Amino acid sequence: MKKLFRTGLAVGLLFAAGAPARAQAVANGNFEAWAARNGVDSPTGWLTIDEVIGALSPIRFATGTFTKTTDTHGGTYALRLETKATLFGIVPGGVTLGTKLGALTAAAPAGLPFTGRPTTLQFYYKLTGAQPPVAINGAFTEVSLTRSVNGQSVIVAVGAQKFTTVTSAYALAQVPLVYASSATPDSVHVSFGSGLINISTGAPTGGTAGTVFQIDDVAFTGTATATRDAALAAALTVAPNPGPGGRYVLRAPAALLAAPLAVVDATGRTVRREGPPAAAATARPLDLAGLAAGVYTLQLFTSKGLITKKLVVE
Repeated sequence: MKKLFRTGLAVGLLFAAGAPARAQAVANGNFEAWAARNGVDSPTGWLTIDEVIGALSPIRFATGTFTKTTDTHGGTYALRLETKATLFGIVPGGVTLGTKLGALTAAAPAGLPFTGRPTTLQFYYKLTGAQPPVAINGAFTEVSLTRSVNGQSVIVAVGAQKFTTVTSAYALAQVPLVYASSATPDSVHVSFGSGLINISTGAPTGGTAGTVFQIDDVAFTGTATATRDAALAAALTVAPNPGPGGRYVLRAPAALLAAPLAVVDATGRTVRREGPPAAAATARPLDLAGLAAGVYTLQLFTSKGLITKKLVVE
């Protein structure tokens, strides 16, 4: 795993909200429960940056980058993440939902069982620190819903947001989830960080010392339905499919084809991205030559929503 937080996920919604917004609990999303782990007071049900470092290095140390605070939006405690200078460099505070750290090569190495299809992750936050560094580096949240298919974790929905505006009073954050599938997820993954957590150098370092990100009252709202999916999907055709050599032609109204697209493999990894074509047209070539034979998912991010199609590369 190179990064615990990823960016570049702001794309159009695939599904319409099919139910009134209502809160759906996230385990210990109010950060009221804490317990000692490895000699450090830690939020119950959330893995910490200390535990990520411990999985990467034989040298364990307490970063001091995560604590509970009585400066809350509601209840007794909230989570306080602070980016600090350590002997191993600048380390942001970070937590990820879950109780067991999986393979660090996975896109979402922790997580908990979850079968809902919410439209939004919401929480209350404060962000403080010196400017302009906070505006440049920011704090982060990332959420994903996944489903295990043939032993592989496949993305069902994702969302992410970067925070760069200092606020000394609690503000509401609402992170929309972008659905790539109509499947029911089996796991949820939520992460927060007071800076970008990049562990490619052997330790999670990055951000600006002194940045403080406080989080409280984390919950999901809304329910996503596939009411728009069938109508949008019917407007797009792909031929030939299967595609000999991975070459296809997409056909749809020009307004739909004038959109960015992505191609995702069976593990949920994005293997191709394209921006909107230079000129609008009702036909658009797609060349996936060089990809291994198999089944892929085309994602077309139109202004009316996300259209998905299965592609078979021969």
